[in-house]
Amino acid sequence: MSVARAQRLALLDRFPAAEVAAESAAWLVRRAPAYADRDEDSLRRELLAVIGPALTALRAGTELSASEIGRCEEFGALRAAQGIALEPLLEAFRATTRRAFDALYATVRGEGGATGPAGPADAVVALELTSAFWACCDTVSLAVVRGHRAHEAERVRADQEHRTLLLRQLLHGELSADWVPTAATVLGLDLRAEYRVCYAVPAPGRDVAELERALRPHLVAHLTEPGARRLVGLAADPPRDTAGLPVGVGPPRPPSRLHESLAAARRGSELAVAFGLARSVSGDELPLHSAVLGRPETGAVLAARCFGHTEGARRTTLMTTLDAYLAADGNAEEAAAALFVHPNTLRYRLRSFTAATGLDPSRTEDLVTVWWALRHAEATGGPT
Repeated sequence: MSVARAQRLALLDRFPAAEVAAESAAWLVRRAPAYADRDEDSLRRELLAVIGPALTALRAGTELSASEIGRCEEFGALRAAQGIALEPLLEAFRATTRRAFDALYATVRGEGGATGPAGPADAVVALELTSAFWACCDTVSLAVVRGHRAHEAERVRADQEHRTLLLRQLLHGELSADWVPTAATVLGLDLRAEYRVCYAVPAPGRDVAELERALRPHLVAHLTEPGARRLVGLAADPPRDTAGLPVGVGPPRPPSRLHESLAAARRGSELAVAFGLARSVSGDELPLHSAVLGRPETGAVLAARCFGHTEGARRTTLMTTLDAYLAADGNAEEAAAALFVHPNTLRYRLRSFTAATGLDPSRTEDLVTVWWALRHAEATGGPT
């Protein structure tokens, strides 16, 4: 064994680890509010569990092993589990490190320094040991912080999963009356208040993230479901601005009856997406549109009657013409202007449609047939 290594081991043998842990534990209990209710003896043992691996690495002249770093991470996770925030944890680490360095410095001075009996090599050994000490402290602190943050992240994730589960059960009416107040407290809901369920599915080519950005300012709680192609949340008031996105909104209900609002919000969302309505839609707002969605077989029959005699571009032109005519409440001039065609061109298209189908959009019954067929085509992805 070299002289320098022998001197290094001799210094570390004299390092008062137990004394440093005891002094640090006593200081933390007396001076650090986050540790005021902690047992001093337990705290001393926990500090020793961190100091021990550091001393082992210093004695070997190596970096901390993976298992030693793991124990430091476990220490950080333990503090997080005990409810000690990161800042108080770092304050305690700094206080312990200062005492450890003071003890190391006193040990070196006790050996006599460069003029002591061990000879001139003592100064070099002391400097190398001090440098290794600080490097080891950095490694330990990073591991402790990493363990603390990992535990906090896991706790936040678990809390979020718990909130998501409670909200999902509340929305589906799966909680007993005894559990509703607990769920409301966890979710920050007022049992005396009423909330509207907002249910949104992105339109083709749009993203759920857009929905979340648009609706989050209006929501008091919402489901966080990774990978879900929908957004479900609660709002105290109906969202006025949905950033041009389709959103179903249910009627106001207390926390115990949110499942009623959810059913209506889902219907509103189906209507908004199916008919390209870039706004908030309530479940009972468009009863005729709901009927179109609920009777697809009827829509298919009517669409075949209205448009079955055409295909391709001619079918698209016919549907666009009829849709504009209905939107203009039967005003040929207004419909022609919307389509950028001459009114006579539009009238010719309507006469051709009547000749081919026997349907006259100026008659009420035939107009309803055409409207239903157009809405069915719209809801099923056809051109309008």
